[in-house]
Amino acid sequence: MPYHACPGITSVPSAPRSVVSVVNQTSVILEWHSPRDTGHREDLSYNVVCRRCHSNERRACQPCDDNVVFAPGKEMLKGTRVEISKLRAHTSYTFDIQAVNGVSNKSPYPAQQLSINITTNQAAPSEVPIMHQVSSTSRSFSLSWPPPEQPNGIILDYEIRYYDK
Repeated sequence: MPYHACPGITSVPSAPRSVVSVVNQTSVILEWHSPRDTGHREDLSYNVVCRRCHSNERRACQPCDDNVVFAPGKEMLKGTRVEISKLRAHTSYTFDIQAVNGVSNKSPYPAQQLSINITTNQAAPSEVPIMHQVSSTSRSFSLSWPPPEQPNGIILDYEIRYYDK
């Protein structure tokens, strides 16, 4: 806990506590408890830092893709809950939940944080973005398409539905 030399002096908050995660395919909900010490201030908020990891080593992590969605956001959160979606399937992530207040940016030390590691589950692939007719005869036609942008695993087969007009 931060040491307070004089009564009335404010300080940075301690780390959030007891994070719980719920993973649903390529989304995760994180919920946590407020820090024990708010730094004697009323302006407590949270930042969530997302990193995609290639192994259990912290050095093998890199910032998450820009298309990852945080609801209600990833910075200056007032609540203790965030839903993160558009993650990659079968991928390990580390989320750091930082507690900050109005004096955090003046502190020489990094924000106090709580970290959690999660791995996303199998998910359906995204849709095929476009299809081209390569050739056609009176009895057959050939089609081609690029693979989905997010295969979310190995594509085993494609399903094509066609209807008479």
